[in-house]
Amino acid sequence: MKFAYEIQDGTIKIWRCFSYGEEAEVPDRLAGYPVAELAPYAFSSHMEDAKLEEKIRSGRILLSGEGEEPALCGSRLRGIYLPATLRKIGAYAFYNCSSLAHFSFHGSLADLGGGLFTGCHHVRRLMLNLDEAGTSCLQEILMELNEELRLTIYRDGEMASLVFPEFYEEGVENTPARILMTRMHGSGMHFRNCFYEKRFDFHAYDNCFFRAKAQEDKAFVLELASGRLRFPMELGAEGKAAYEKYLKEHLKEAGLWAVEQRDMELLSWLVERYLTESPKEEEILRQLLGEASEQGFTEGNAFLLSMLHGRFPAREELFEF
Repeated sequence: MKFAYEIQDGTIKIWRCFSYGEEAEVPDRLAGYPVAELAPYAFSSHMEDAKLEEKIRSGRILLSGEGEEPALCGSRLRGIYLPATLRKIGAYAFYNCSSLAHFSFHGSLADLGGGLFTGCHHVRRLMLNLDEAGTSCLQEILMELNEELRLTIYRDGEMASLVFPEFYEEGVENTPARILMTRMHGSGMHFRNCFYEKRFDFHAYDNCFFRAKAQEDKAFVLELASGRLRFPMELGAEGKAAYEKYLKEHLKEAGLWAVEQRDMELLSWLVERYLTESPKEEEILRQLLGEASEQGFTEGNAFLLSMLHGRFPAREELFEF
């Protein structure tokens, strides 16, 4: 992987990435300087390549290596991992990167250009690394991506797993009044507004749970609840009680969803934490075992069989003569 870059005031501005791969891991330093900026259209196929080549020939823009790797841009880009040194991303840097699915960044990223994710409709996972300040440009990014998203936050060795529902706007004409009204669909906008002074507000996020229960499908709500309980960063007692109440009421559905996703960590967490030694839980275990067996989920099948035999050993029938 090589980069086309420019040295500006003792920092690096990256103009282009070249690679045969589909993911870009931007380094924190090049030529001994910290990487602080991505140029406009840096990963978009709409950059004017002729102007870039002219700047390279003139020596204004340098190359970090040799070789003939193609530009990693447009629909080839599937994932990008940005360093903690990065402070700015230019306008339309990912314009029409239609296959981009993973985006990893740090709280130190502060300046985002307009139209950053225009044409990026397949971003599904975000990863945010927060520093001591706890601030970030997360809200700006979330507002540009209206599809369903999964976010992992890392801070001081702790982790949070969050999901954000889809939302979209619809223009509805009010003919008598001769005005066009905007109608919002989905609960996603409410979840994306859980911020205070550029800090993510976990309490506000948890207070949106009732909206998810009313407007989103059950699988999404189960993922939301289990994610907050498994990784309870700043989870208060009230929020924990609400999530656990919902999960306990839908234990079978949660287990079946974990089996369907082949998520071994989630399945073992659910069974070990919430399935106790009662006849009701035994029946749920048997149903999960049957589903795992039917789907060919070998690891899950072995785990569930072990738990079933451990908690509900076969009982010998006694006969009186």
